[in-house]
Amino acid sequence: MYAAAAPGKVILTGEHAVVHGGAALAMAVDRHIHALYIADHSSSLRWKDPISGQQQCVKEDDLKRCVDRLDERYERWLKGELSIQDVVQKNSELFIYTLAQAIQHTDFPSGDVKWRSNLPIGAGMGSSAAFIALILKLFTPQFTDTAELLHKVHFCERLQHGKGSLIDASSVILGGTVRVKQGHVDSVQVSDDFSNCYWIFTGTPESSTGECVEKVRKQFTESPIWDAFANIEAQWLSASATQRGQLIQQNHRLLCEIGVVPKKVQQLITQIESLGGAAKISGAGSIRGDAGGLIIAWLPANSPEQLNLPKDANWGVLRQELKGAQAFSI
Repeated sequence: MYAAAAPGKVILTGEHAVVHGGAALAMAVDRHIHALYIADHSSSLRWKDPISGQQQCVKEDDLKRCVDRLDERYERWLKGELSIQDVVQKNSELFIYTLAQAIQHTDFPSGDVKWRSNLPIGAGMGSSAAFIALILKLFTPQFTDTAELLHKVHFCERLQHGKGSLIDASSVILGGTVRVKQGHVDSVQVSDDFSNCYWIFTGTPESSTGECVEKVRKQFTESPIWDAFANIEAQWLSASATQRGQLIQQNHRLLCEIGVVPKKVQQLITQIESLGGAAKISGAGSIRGDAGGLIIAWLPANSPEQLNLPKDANWGVLRQELKGAQAFSI
């Protein structure tokens, strides 16, 4: 048996700016997706979809057909014939596509895959990249070339996010905190003092990451707003906790300006600011609906319990995860 785990991530600053030549800082967090692979001598690989809960099955002959189908849809997206959310139409397709990348030149892995996760889906926490990294590590546990693994995660992830950045892939592969700019990734040291910092899930956005990125690209490609994002990133690593709170506020104002913070999320952040805190979305946000995915919040005198959140709201303390995706032999 083999097991694997991959962490989620939050974007400290630079979301959207990284697509326009700027830098982003992202941090792996201690929320994970886990998987266990139990091999057998059948001719199929079986798993329960982590989102729908439906039982899935794939045989070796299915792999090429799925890869060809998704590659063809991606090419149609590049030509403007499809929206990015129409490329991967089922979560099982992403699993099969990634599996095909993982087992190149190796035998088909028949058996069962079992999942366990405390990583919110569609929250801007990098769940797609974590899911892909998990599959790659699970079926190629001996593969240790970090650069190639990062490339494979990004290659598969493009099917969901279009021409996305390396933020999610590098965070879930390397762990810790990374700085991403113009295709270059560096691990950086950031103070572990995230006391009074939380993540809050405001609900799954109605628009995809790809949609948000496309809209912002069309409206702000030549905008000087990216210089303001760069100024925040330049100060972040050396900032104190109080200074970070101020930078988070500035970051939030810029995200509102590019139109990716839904009104209800803005209202929640206004409430946080009225309590002496600061918050911003951590991810693409949304251009439709009320939910904006994940926000990170600095609440020096309170906690999310004091906020006017729905009873079933999902939130937690923000903690850095130093380890990236890993595989284990059991």
